[in-house]
Formats: sequence, C-alpha cells, structure tokens
Amino acid sequence: MFLAIRNSPLKHLTLTIQPILPRKTLSWCKILLFCVVFAFFSSNALFSQAHNWNSPSEVVKNVKKKFAEMKSYTADFKIQTVNNKKTSSMKGKATYKAPGKIRYEFAEPDGDLIVSDGKTLWIYIKKINAVGKQDLEINKQNTSGEPIFQSASPAGLNRLFRKYHYKFDTISQPRNANNDGKSYFVLSLEQREKIGGFENMLLYIDAETYLVKKTIATDSRGKQTTIEFVNMVLDPEVEDGTFNYHISGNSKIVNNPLVSDNQ
Repeated sequence: MFLAIRNSPLKHLTLTIQPILPRKTLSWCKILLFCVVFAFFSSNALFSQAHNWNSPSEVVKNVKKKFAEMKSYTADFKIQTVNNKKTSSMKGKATYKAPGKIRYEFAEPDGDLIVSDGKTLWIYIKKINAVGKQDLEINKQNTSGEPIFQSASPAGLNRLFRKYHYKFDTISQPRNANNDGKSYFVLSLEQREKIGGFENMLLYIDAETYLVKKTIATDSRGKQTTIEFVNMVLDPEVEDGTFNYHISGNSKIVNNPLVSDNQ
C-alpha cells in the first residue's frame, strides 16, 4: 500500500510526541511512513521517447494497472538507511489488502508494528511501549486545499507520478539492474517542487510483472533510504482481522502524531 501524506508537517512529529518518542526512534518511523510510504505509487509523461519499444509512460501505465487490479499481497521487506556514513537496517513482513489495508510486522526491530485498516493507522514501538494512533480520515488539508492523507493505494500511486518528473535512468531498458538475473525498468524520479522529503528516487520495476520491487530515495541532505520487497505472493487470502490493532493495557498512546493543530 502507498499512503500519500500531502505536505504533512513531519517536522512537527518530533515536537508533538517528543516526550514519548526519542529522536532516534522517530527516524525509522518517518522512513516507514515513506515505505507505507513506498509511503511507498495520473500524470503527463514528460519523457516519451521509445527505448526498445518501451517508454516511461507505458511502463507507468502498466504499473498503475497492475496495482489497481491487485487484491492483496504478502512480501518480506528490507529497509536500509545511509546517513553520514552510518547505516541502519530494518526488516520484516508486509501484508496488503485492497482497499488500503496494510500490516508491517518487524523482525528488526523485533516487535515493532505498523498496521492500518484504511481508516486508522497504528504505529507501535515495542522498545518504549508506545503507540501512535493516526486518524486517516481527519479533516486536515494542505496549502493546496487537498486532504493530507490519501490511503487508497491506486490514488497514492497516481499522486507519486503526478508530483515527480520521471524518465528512464539509462537508454537501455529493461536491463539487469539488481544483480538477481531479472530484467527491470529503472525509472528516475525528481520532485517537481522542492517541498521537503525525498527529492530523488529510483524505482526498480520488474519487466515481467510490473511490480515495484525496490526503491532508492534520497533527500536534500544526501540521506539515502533503500526499500526492497522479496518473496512476494500475489492475491493470497487475507482475513480483514489481520489489519485490526489491539492496544496493550499499559501502552502509551499518542493521538494524531502526524499532523499539527494548525495544519
């Protein structure tokens, strides 16, 4: 699932829940929101020249079509962040069910969880026994008058390609770009308006399935985040109860940590 956060004031996240969530913990939270964020996929194609009978616009069209038709999936995910020569890693299992239901169970850090039924997003951090509860239907808008949250995955995907210029990263497409023997279309994305967040991205799209298997995203300070999905299973049977969250009796709860009062 892709959860589009429209100009969400993530900088206020630290201020809002600092008494409960330390800065180091907040870092992975922001990364995962991008993943849920990957955070993490209609626009005009600005680069339409053909490459081996393919064009960026054709690839994007097929990616959108594939995701719109997808009922569910499970996959193992890996997230790596490199910042000032320091590397941190996370991994776990992701589950998605249309429309807009997600569950990210972490093996590293063990016990952490992100889950949403499409209406409420829960972010649980085991180390400090705290949980953020975000209402995704909250009546908040950005400066353009658009809703901050857009939980429907196809719509979130459309927004990604609307907010970024995109083109092939090289002339030869598809190509063996991930050292796994498979062919990928690699799209290079650049933020149309520099409004913070990830300014540049590389999307690795499986040339056979049109699934986005890997994303490498870089912000204005050079911080690089790589998100990769492996062992993906399409359209498995997934119970709706998988996306329910049950609060532990002694967990600290922070309501709507991703928006500010004056948003």
